[in-house]
Amino acid sequence: MVYDPLRQPLKTIYLFYELVATVFVRIPFWVVIYTPRAFRPRRSWTLKKCLTVNIWRVVSPFGDIADRVGSIAPFPTHKAIPDTPGIKSVWLDPAPELVVDPVKSWADAAGVRPARIPGYWHGSEGADTPPRAHGKVIYYLHGGGFISLSAHPREVLAAIPRALLSCCPSPARAFAVEYRLTAGPPRPAHPFPASLLDALAGYRYLVSVVGFAPADIVLVGDSAGGNLALAFARYLVENRGDVLPAPPGALILLSPWTDLGTSHEIPGSSLVTALSTDMLADVRTGVFRRARKAYVGPLGFDGADANRYLSPGSRHERMEKVSFVGFPRTFIVAGDAEIFLDQIRTLRDKMVGDMGEHAVAYFEAADAVHDFIAVTPDDPQIPHLLRKLKAWLA
Repeated sequence: MVYDPLRQPLKTIYLFYELVATVFVRIPFWVVIYTPRAFRPRRSWTLKKCLTVNIWRVVSPFGDIADRVGSIAPFPTHKAIPDTPGIKSVWLDPAPELVVDPVKSWADAAGVRPARIPGYWHGSEGADTPPRAHGKVIYYLHGGGFISLSAHPREVLAAIPRALLSCCPSPARAFAVEYRLTAGPPRPAHPFPASLLDALAGYRYLVSVVGFAPADIVLVGDSAGGNLALAFARYLVENRGDVLPAPPGALILLSPWTDLGTSHEIPGSSLVTALSTDMLADVRTGVFRRARKAYVGPLGFDGADANRYLSPGSRHERMEKVSFVGFPRTFIVAGDAEIFLDQIRTLRDKMVGDMGEHAVAYFEAADAVHDFIAVTPDDPQIPHLLRKLKAWLA
């Protein structure tokens, strides 16, 4: 439900209190605390970065406020295309003919069906422009824990496809799909594999309607979108044949959430040790745990521990056989101050073991938080990363 200040007066009073407390108490306190460099979470961080990370912890979709009262910031969803001047959008028809087992069985068990959803073009060109010779397209799957944020070009995560477009050889453009977000109790909706079915609809549109060759598609996912990108690439690789299009030519994973189960919830894990540096909350509790529970749906946490689509970075002893043979060449990005660092490294090691070091590039940004391209856009590691990506995409 979208927050309505007139119909939710108690929530409005609480949010006003949080706003006043943040502006007049928290931020001045943080300024005093973090002015001495020795007291900053990382000594290399600027005062601005310290404040940015702390503000994200309070107001993000996984922050303190959302944990107590739910989402407060409205953002576009799959239900409608906002009437925003200058935005190039398209409705994507569902692709039921592309849904095969095991995803079909999971969809049936979860009561999920293919649906009509929006997609958005980023950049100067849109749907009416056919692919040019050697032209690339970035196919972007956004993050947000499967329960929040948007693919819309005016939203915060649009900084990611914009940055990647600057790395691609010209001509290039980006397309983002507004996959269905999961909702938890009391009204559960759109669990896995709803987002995977939506990713299929966007991919079919790029290949069969616009006319891009799969080899010219660069699949990109950040955070939860990275988890979805891995699942989508796996689906195409494992079901390669006459019905499904070929897998994309390249895969970029930015701070991917690779383990929706519990195998990294151990003492000394970055899930614990990085809570003092990252902008994300604890995935074991609160809004994050509710998001995980809602997304895995009937499969449950036990299923997530052992499912190669949900937890490709799992190291649980019950994990089914996971192979990355046949995957597109992959570029993985992590920040060494983020809670997902250990599970990202687990994924990297698995992919290198199956694909070889020549097919898997890895960039670990020093003192960087989760999804740092969008969260801390002035991070000094970003120019270095973009140069690496530009060379990799050339």
